[in-house]
Amino acid sequence: MGSKSNNDKLMQKTGLMIVYAWVLLAVGFFVLTAYDPSYLESAENYVSILAIIGGPALLIITKIIETWNQEKQQEIADYESQAAHERNMDEIRVKHQADMERNPCETQIAKQHATDGIQDKRLSNMEENISNLVSEVVLLREGAK
Repeated sequence: MGSKSNNDKLMQKTGLMIVYAWVLLAVGFFVLTAYDPSYLESAENYVSILAIIGGPALLIITKIIETWNQEKQQEIADYESQAAHERNMDEIRVKHQADMERNPCETQIAKQHATDGIQDKRLSNMEENISNLVSEVVLLREGAK
């Protein structure tokens, strides 16, 4: 994904601290009241603190879940387009294979034509070289007379 932006770093550090503080306070209050019921007398103080910290923590958790949901929806959309592409390619491959099985001679003929073209070029080059050599021999004979 690359490097994180300043907003990502700030959200990670601040958001994690708020969420962890909220969870620790909630668990701590539960453990304290389970261990010593006398802490229930100051429950309003703990509830106020949890509410103050819980508001931003809830917003952060909600935002994280929304972002995660959007990323998953994008992954699904990407997967669907990739799967559609692969299906199309498989369909083309099957059609091509069927065409090749129906008309095996056409491919052999095409290969033969390509080979014939190369041989024709070679023959024309050889004929040109031979005619050049014959011309030189004729010139040498005329010069020797």
